Amino acid sequence: MIDDALQPRPAPDGVGTLWGLSVGPGAPDLLTLRAHRILTTAPVVAWPACRPGGSSYAWRIVRQYVDPSRQEQLGLVFPMSKDWSQLIPVWQESARTLLAHLHAGRDVAFVTTGDVMLYSTFLHLWEVIEELDPAVPVLVVPGVSSLTAAAALAGVPLGQGDERLSVIPATWHEDHLREVLETTETVVFMKVARVLPRLIAVLEQTGRIGQAVLVSRGTAEQQIVTRDLRRFADRRLNYLSLVLVARRRSFLDRLRAEAAEASVPPAP
Repeated sequence: MIDDALQPRPAPDGVGTLWGLSVGPGAPDLLTLRAHRILTTAPVVAWPACRPGGSSYAWRIVRQYVDPSRQEQLGLVFPMSKDWSQLIPVWQESARTLLAHLHAGRDVAFVTTGDVMLYSTFLHLWEVIEELDPAVPVLVVPGVSSLTAAAALAGVPLGQGDERLSVIPATWHEDHLREVLETTETVVFMKVARVLPRLIAVLEQTGRIGQAVLVSRGTAEQQIVTRDLRRFADRRLNYLSLVLVARRRSFLDRLRAEAAEASVPPAP
């Protein structure tokens, strides 16, 4: 059962569907079956590029599955910038390029790394498309996120029982990072590439540096998975990098301790 208000909009006659396609963290074989079906049947496959004519990490993951003889390939510009006055017009231009295909009745699969609903370029595009033409149907295919892939690679559970999990950008102020580390069992810091030295300092201050794992391009051939964060403090990391911090207390030991406490009779 899905509430009527949450049901996907039906496509108007002659209008294609825009698909937000999650393609996973890096390994091509982590693409889901549904994503593969959409990817191989959509008339247009698009990806975010930093500059005109550029490739992207998401495109390199999926290009082996795309048939250029029957599928159009579009690299759309989404600059890596924080100048919003520059970004919004460029996003609008890329959205209009897609709308030309959608209004011609062609479905478009827009590929993005990890999962579409977690810090992805597609989310910006989706907002602009809805602003320009709210009648265009937009559907999302979920995928393997970078944080779940990182947990698997590190062998570190993200959460068990009633443990708390926080997912935050490492670009927050140090005071906020410190507060989360002091109150949460497991923390995943996203967007660490440019602020790793500052994050290391906060981890050292809170005594949690020994619980941290750096994962960059997880599951790809160029992956880095290490507890030696200091080794990479002065190196340029790929922007697809995160740090996972988890208290490594056995959940079974915790349950046994709680059971033992519960069995102790109250003092007279």
